[in-house]
Amino acid sequence: MSFKIIGLGPIKYFKDKMNYLDCMVVLLSIVEMTILSNSGTNLSAFRSIRIFRTFRVLRVARLLRSMQSMQVIIGVLVRSMDSFIYLALLLMLFIFIYALLGMQVFGGNYNFASNFSDPPGVPRTNYNNFNSAFLTTFQILTLESWPNLMFDALRSGVS
Repeated sequence: MSFKIIGLGPIKYFKDKMNYLDCMVVLLSIVEMTILSNSGTNLSAFRSIRIFRTFRVLRVARLLRSMQSMQVIIGVLVRSMDSFIYLALLLMLFIFIYALLGMQVFGGNYNFASNFSDPPGVPRTNYNNFNSAFLTTFQILTLESWPNLMFDALRSGVS
């Protein structure tokens, strides 16, 4: 940062908005290093400053301004987000409907008696309340560990 300020001069350096971010990240890092290294105590308030280091990732955005092809790709992605939001809302509506349907069909039927081969009680994925039903429906939709859900449905005895 100091070499860039010396090379460009302070007025030209602060004309670019991305340099404000660089300056903030560098100054916070210096403050953190001096306070935490010199003091023997660990001040939790200054440890929270470390979260600002994640802003260093935003410095990569500077490369996107100089590459014309990347600007075209990012422009297409931004314009397509409108249609993606509508598809995501439609997907949430279907998950909501099927979670309610699962609560109607399987609600309260996943409480199993103690067997020697299967664990007793209610499994983690069930349709007893809406939160569990929503997550269970999402789990079936993503095909993540769906055979366990199928076997629990078969064990419940609901036809």
